[in-house]
Amino acid sequence: MSIIRRLTAYIALISVYGLTWGVAVLSRLIPRPSWRPTGRIMVTGTFHNPNWYLSHLIPLVRSGVREVILVVDEPQLPLEGVRFVCWPKWASRLLSRPGARAIWLMLAGLRYRPDLYMGYHLGPGACTVLAVGKLMGRPTCYQMTGGPVEIIGGGPGDIEGIGRFLGRPSKLIEAMALAVVKLFDLVVVRGSKAKEFLAAHGMTRSVAVITGSVQNGLSSSSDVRNIHLIFVGRLAPIKQAGQFIAIVDAAKRTIPDIRAVIVGDGPLMVDLQSHANQLGLGENIEFLGQRSQLEMLLARSRVFVLTSQSEGLSIAMAEAMRAGVVPVVANVGDLGDLVADGVNGYLIEPNNINEYTQKIVTLLQDDSLWREFSCKAAEAARNHCDIDIVSEKWRQCLQDTISWASSCCPEEVLN
Repeated sequence: MSIIRRLTAYIALISVYGLTWGVAVLSRLIPRPSWRPTGRIMVTGTFHNPNWYLSHLIPLVRSGVREVILVVDEPQLPLEGVRFVCWPKWASRLLSRPGARAIWLMLAGLRYRPDLYMGYHLGPGACTVLAVGKLMGRPTCYQMTGGPVEIIGGGPGDIEGIGRFLGRPSKLIEAMALAVVKLFDLVVVRGSKAKEFLAAHGMTRSVAVITGSVQNGLSSSSDVRNIHLIFVGRLAPIKQAGQFIAIVDAAKRTIPDIRAVIVGDGPLMVDLQSHANQLGLGENIEFLGQRSQLEMLLARSRVFVLTSQSEGLSIAMAEAMRAGVVPVVANVGDLGDLVADGVNGYLIEPNNINEYTQKIVTLLQDDSLWREFSCKAAEAARNHCDIDIVSEKWRQCLQDTISWASSCCPEEVLN
């Protein structure tokens, strides 16, 4: 990685965190009278696939708010109770994407007067939310979707963020990121490890564990499970889909007719297809691209494989488990909150292809073991990520946060 790129990322992160912290702190000097809630919340983020979008937005809509204002660069799937505010392409070219997002958040805020501003991923999305929300005198929420890697060392392990260009950890940028996070009125994490990380840095108030949701209609029963392995995810470096191909190649030596599918799209699609063909796996691995409806595929699958470098709590994994697909996944992030090793699936030492292969072959060759794990996987996902449970958690968190900020009684805040 070039020195110029590292220096640019360093300066950019210091500027983003420094400016965000300064705006948020100085905004306290502005007199704030009590205000009457409108029942609206404003949300912004980047949604890479429809399932991820639905798993997070539907619980917000069902939490009791009147309307969710979604500020994004292009509309997503229409949902009742969601209003899209999209900035034009020329704004991104003229102001940059973060700049356009900030301006349109401000304009939409002036028009719709939301009770709370919410952003996914710390830099720059949630930082923009914090600055705009504090200027508007409203509470703010940061959703730590990727886990502590968004913060640790300034984010060099966060493949989706600016910090990946740092090349090595920076204690200064980490400290600045933590200082910014502490200014949010509500921080939502995906699991216990992320909450423990924040607690270790002095954040014990206003931190909630709320996962993405899975639909009630997903069924764990299926007479035909003819897909042995399924991988679901964006085909980007952080997901390490190349390891999935290596696992299929290794498992094929024991199970020659093994069938695997890769669901998702991304910058590595062509390279991964080429690599699979070079290994002679053209008849074993099918690349299905992006799929908006996964239910039928999951109902036909036996083992869900996740090889990511880092995760929060994978909603794709939760959906698979709810459908009775047994997880064999890397022991990273908060995946252990849902996967009980040796009970409803297996947690694998990251990058250990041999261990992945061994556990997968065991499950595929022992039908009674697979059925036992399948039932327990579905039960765990239902108890942890059911859409009604997640919606209720959001209702309580939003009500408490908005009530406190607006000096209203809780009953007056959300309908």
